Amino acid sequence: MSKARNAPPEANKAFLTQFARNENASIKRLEETGDLLKSRQLAERLGVTPQAVYKAVGDLRMFSLDAGGRNKLYPAFFADQGLERDQLASVCKELHHLPGTSKWQFFTTPRLSLSKKNPLEALRKGKFADVMAAAKAFKEA
Repeated sequence: MSKARNAPPEANKAFLTQFARNENASIKRLEETGDLLKSRQLAERLGVTPQAVYKAVGDLRMFSLDAGGRNKLYPAFFADQGLERDQLASVCKELHHLPGTSKWQFFTTPRLSLSKKNPLEALRKGKFADVMAAAKAFKEA
């Protein structure tokens, strides 16, 4: 039997607490590097209101990551001029209700199915259909 199944509840709680700390630290670093933005920053870059950003998230055309408490951060790549917003929205919709951290991982991690490129790089090279297929596979995995 695996160690996790035999671990006492205190050990499980400690593991989950440390995991959450690590994730929060990673999200903070991504904000510091400008890879994640506050809603107002993203809205300014897109030339829309923060309410339009919230609506896009509600419509699953964009996503956010939890930054502690009620704070949300948004991927800066949504405002990247080298990416088509309609394509990003379609991929986000395909990923449906996966957590924001899972969607971030999808977009930023190289995939064998995309010739070892991440989906953002593949979209820049016009591989929209391939990215959509990868998103469907990722969602179903």
